[in-house]
Amino acid sequence: FPENTEVLTVEYKINLLAPALGNHLEAVGTVLKAGRTLTVCQLEVFAAQDDGTRKLVTNGQQTLIRVNRTER
Repeated sequence: FPENTEVLTVEYKINLLAPALGNHLEAVGTVLKAGRTLTVCQLEVFAAQDDGTRKLVTNGQQTLIRVNRTER
């Protein structure tokens, strides 16, 4: 988003799929569609083991809107 804008959440959905059992968590965020006004993002959170195996424990989707920053 440009520097002179603020970001607001329009919609947010998260699915908790499994317990987050692992040595650490890895999160991946992806922009699915960046429009002029609305941007749709996806997230995935994995429980990871030291041997490199990962299990998806959470996924979600978020829609953001950009608004022009106003003088305060």
